[in-house]
Amino acid sequence: MALQNRSSNQYPAEIRGDGLVLRPWDRDLLRQVAGWSERGFPYHAFDMTHLKDPVEAEKMLRRAQERGPHRHFVAVEDETAVGRIAVNLRDEAGLYIWGVHVPEEHGRRGVCRRMVDALVQWLEERFPRGPAFLLSTNAFATHAHRSYRAVGFEISETRWHFDRELSEMLWKVSPAEREPIAEHIRFYRGRWEVRVYIMRRRRGWRAM
Repeated sequence: MALQNRSSNQYPAEIRGDGLVLRPWDRDLLRQVAGWSERGFPYHAFDMTHLKDPVEAEKMLRRAQERGPHRHFVAVEDETAVGRIAVNLRDEAGLYIWGVHVPEEHGRRGVCRRMVDALVQWLEERFPRGPAFLLSTNAFATHAHRSYRAVGFEISETRWHFDRELSEMLWKVSPAEREPIAEHIRFYRGRWEVRVYIMRRRRGWRAM
């Protein structure tokens, strides 16, 4: 209850990390995110070019600035938007990190690792007696798994999950396009499902 009361109106101006800053969304950052490259299937859910549409952009900005349980941030390096991340402060399972996204043009530089670590450090300071940290990730997202493990997250559970957007795309792509992720998907009871990992990090974790 204390966590819910304290989280209702707290939104930091910025969160400083290792070579980057997490900032709440604004119109300039939104324009930059709209210009990120597309990754396509099976990462298409993260493609942001729809934000070039003014209507979609306004919807996203309103959602990202809401004062509810979610906190949305854009990772910035030298005023350039290089990633995005969000956290649900009131998820029943714990402090749930989600929407972790680094476009290809900013990949392979540790952006994912650094922004997850910055957010977790802020959460530990802001909510020192809060619940556990967790996130979920598609099993085929191997690069992301390495970043999560580097900041203390470990797989605690594996599930089969129905992702509506991914399922709809799986109906449209060819068997050849599905092949690279074939071991992580299944057709079960008339619909496509994807294997996901639930990853958790204990409080106070520090790299050895």
